[in-house]
Amino acid sequence: MTVKQIREFLDNKPGYKKEGAKRLAVKLTADGYTASMKSCKRALREARATDKYNSKQARVMIYDIETSRQRADVWWSGKQYINGNNLVGDPNVISIAYKWLGEEEVHCLKWDKNMCDKKMITTFLREYNQADMVIGYNNDRFDNKWINTRALKHSLEVNTLVKSFDIMKQSKSIFRLPSYSMNYLAKFLGVQTKLQHGGLAMWDAIQYGTKKEGKKAMKMMLEYNIQDIIVTEQVFLKVRSYMKMPIHLGVMVGQAKTSCPSCGGSHVKLHKTTVTAAGTVQHIMKCKDDNVKFKISNSQYLKMED
Repeated sequence: MTVKQIREFLDNKPGYKKEGAKRLAVKLTADGYTASMKSCKRALREARATDKYNSKQARVMIYDIETSRQRADVWWSGKQYINGNNLVGDPNVISIAYKWLGEEEVHCLKWDKNMCDKKMITTFLREYNQADMVIGYNNDRFDNKWINTRALKHSLEVNTLVKSFDIMKQSKSIFRLPSYSMNYLAKFLGVQTKLQHGGLAMWDAIQYGTKKEGKKAMKMMLEYNIQDIIVTEQVFLKVRSYMKMPIHLGVMVGQAKTSCPSCGGSHVKLHKTTVTAAGTVQHIMKCKDDNVKFKISNSQYLKMED
């Protein structure tokens, strides 16, 4: 029996996943099959890893932030140079929307009535620091650095080494599009688009408007922020099969390196075999669940075939 056939046997008789390879081999022999100890060991290892994956999903966060503007003291109107001495106070994060990949609920946080973001950042970092990977749009240059900066401001612990999937950054390196805005890419892919808002007037109302104006504008901003998360997730699911994952989600949850790095699944097949300029054989695999392609070494591929 091949490893795949033994896996199918274990799926039908899951009780044997708790047994050792020797007992499994004896059972298969008694049923009229021929299976090596090596194949039984591997089939058990993969079956148990799959069960572990099903019970322990990798924590992948999609998030987006909205920020306030920086104030500055100037002598007059017109074009002029503004240096650090002209700046007044610090810009803050107004709101943060986030969700966990695969879950329905979108969470949203906002700064307090005094326009301070410390409590919000503290609450958000409890979740952010648990993420195995974060997904965003231009988040490597914007959102991630903002979160790090506000954590520094408030002396809070933040995972500055979190693996990040920046859709905009990867799109620019792979595709040639007329525009790299998220709204354009969403339209291009035929998914939901971003909500329209009142532009700078919304920020004016939140930062400088009356209580009534601020409340109305804040409601609009939170809706805008939440919609960005929905759009980002839909775009990610469309483009991920063309892009590189910054982390192997399969290995993260106990699967083999030959599992899909995007979803962690083990339902993969050989797509193409290639050879590097140095003569090294590599195999391009394709996940049957999400169509993501990834490379594995020849030795890893041969182990799959055992």
